[in-house]
Amino acid sequence: MKKENKDILKTPISKIEYNGTSKVKDDGESEKYTNEMYKLADKNQSMHKKVGFSLGLIVVAVLVLSILINTPLMKPKSYVATQKADTKTAIVNPTTETKPAKPVEPVETQAKIYEYLNIEANRTSILAKSVALNKGSQKGVTVYLLSEILRSNDVAIPANTSSVDELMKNLISMGWKKNTDLSKLEKGDICFTTDMPDKAGVPSHTYVFMDWVTPGKTDYGNICDGQLDGTADILHKRNISVTTTQKDKFSFFLRK
Repeated sequence: MKKENKDILKTPISKIEYNGTSKVKDDGESEKYTNEMYKLADKNQSMHKKVGFSLGLIVVAVLVLSILINTPLMKPKSYVATQKADTKTAIVNPTTETKPAKPVEPVETQAKIYEYLNIEANRTSILAKSVALNKGSQKGVTVYLLSEILRSNDVAIPANTSSVDELMKNLISMGWKKNTDLSKLEKGDICFTTDMPDKAGVPSHTYVFMDWVTPGKTDYGNICDGQLDGTADILHKRNISVTTTQKDKFSFFLRK
């Protein structure tokens, strides 16, 4: 018998069986643990794929929804109408802002007076009021007449004004300027004649200039005053730059 066999025979049977069983058991446990790890890895991988797929679906859904929301067909009619109105406004407003409205210039006092007296009904009514202020008399009614004309056109002449001198001083005190240049005379200006013989600085008469009888000539003009000369209309012809036997010529005018 060989030596190796003799060694085996010398080894206790119980020891040989124990070592073999332990080895088999260890190998089985390792294989089982390995299989479970593989299964767990496969399960995790499958879960990651599902999560990634779900996230992908959510992203695609958000993108599609965003495109649909911005499509005109999907917007409410009221929203589309509002957008169109806003676009139109955006086009119009810059034009309005770049072209500001022209400021309205105030109407000058003499222009208002001219337009007022250019209406016959106004001339008739203003004469009646002035005569009433003059105690029912047409004689010496001019200052009452001009004072009433001025008050009717927002010039605050005191109601008790009764002389040419008072009228002149009231206008000057309100900032009216004196001008002797006939070429600058305009419709509606308040004119004053030369001084009274015995009163230096006191004009003999006053009237409202309307226009020239002959354009380009300053000898005669159409005016409004209380010297009616037998007519019922305060608008009539009068000498301006020339003197007549009955009426003094122009000296200056006052304008606001």
